[in-house]
Amino acid sequence: MLIEVSHGGTVNKAQTGLQYLNTLTPWNGRGGFALEGIIKVLKRLGDPQDSYPTVHIAGTNGKGSVSSAVASILGTAGYKVGLNTSPHLQLINERIVIDGLPIDDCSLGEFCYDVRGAASKELVELSFHEAITAVTFLALREVGVDWGVIEVGLGGRLDASNVISRPAATAIVTIDYDHQAILGNTLAEIAAEKAGIIKQGSPLISGLLPPEAERVVNSKARGTKHYRYQTDYGVAPQEGGGANLFGYWGKNFPISPLTLFDFTSPLPGIHQGHNLSVAATVGLAVGMKPEVVKKGIESVHWPARLERVTVDGCDILMDCAHNQAGIRAFIDYLLRTRAGLIDLTFGVLDTKNWREMLVTLAPHVGHWRLIKPDSERALSLEEVEAQIRISGNEVRVSSYGSDYEALAREMIRSCEGDVRYVTGSMYMIGKLRSVLGIPVKPIWQVG
Repeated sequence: MLIEVSHGGTVNKAQTGLQYLNTLTPWNGRGGFALEGIIKVLKRLGDPQDSYPTVHIAGTNGKGSVSSAVASILGTAGYKVGLNTSPHLQLINERIVIDGLPIDDCSLGEFCYDVRGAASKELVELSFHEAITAVTFLALREVGVDWGVIEVGLGGRLDASNVISRPAATAIVTIDYDHQAILGNTLAEIAAEKAGIIKQGSPLISGLLPPEAERVVNSKARGTKHYRYQTDYGVAPQEGGGANLFGYWGKNFPISPLTLFDFTSPLPGIHQGHNLSVAATVGLAVGMKPEVVKKGIESVHWPARLERVTVDGCDILMDCAHNQAGIRAFIDYLLRTRAGLIDLTFGVLDTKNWREMLVTLAPHVGHWRLIKPDSERALSLEEVEAQIRISGNEVRVSSYGSDYEALAREMIRSCEGDVRYVTGSMYMIGKLRSVLGIPVKPIWQVG
């Protein structure tokens, strides 16, 4: 996605920086990973990643929700907070959020310019992910954040974000199958990659993990403070308070030995109770007060995670379920909230376990609307439809190619008081949100 600069700042410098970023191709599912290049570039820039306390968060699913909630907790406490997540939905700027809002174009461009210069001097060719990660660390230092919250892009051990010497805390939210070609074919192998972010002396918060993965994480975490889900903290739905009311408990925190409170999740889905409990534990582990933690997690906004929006009178529910674990959570939400088959817009990348995703979805879909994600790794709609035809009953399939405008018009025109559902690739959902005119909202409110 190209960015143009038309206001403020040193325009020529910003334009050059953004042009540099635009020449870098986002990861396409191929290629190896290493840290040597980004380490050299960051050293040239004065190692900005170690100039403020940082929380580093990994996981197959849920790490974005946890990262945004941790940033909201810290912001609620009165700190200036920078948040890095990936990928973005509508704007590249969304990958660097400061005090709840995406970085502006001119600042982004100027920091890209500085990273470009450092890479040139070190004779390093950065990938897009390495470059935007370096830009994040530099931007957060230059704007003077009190805290940085950094989401791992892929895996952990060799992810470009894994250059922080001693994070204030690390978290591993979930471990499931995804990106096996890069991370390994077993949960133990995947866990070993994600556990690569653990640093001795920095507390670790782990969520609900499969036993095979949990053993690996526990072994890696020996010698450091480790808060384990259902052992050191936990969460449960509360009766009589609606689907989003949860009770949290945790122990052995710096502020108080035992913490108990209820919270109302602003993010739909039973799985978000777990995710927000991980975020709460991170907040408590780094010394935030329980009342601040509660307010922070209740105030977070994280788009396209079972998010319901209304466009021209049509209710649309969007969820970035882009792997099998995400699809299971999406189906769980469906089973809890409605009966009958749904009208589903779907698009997926060929790097995903898309056949398993379609098999899981098929019994719940009456009308498929297929659209190509805005990525060179988008799976062909012919392959998607062929799998649909062998995965379920006779269903209606509408294929739109890359015509998002036609898809949006037909979704809304046919709505007739029912909900339209959208799930799959973030690249698809982000493009559709832009076409539908859905605005980018603050992730958290300052003060």
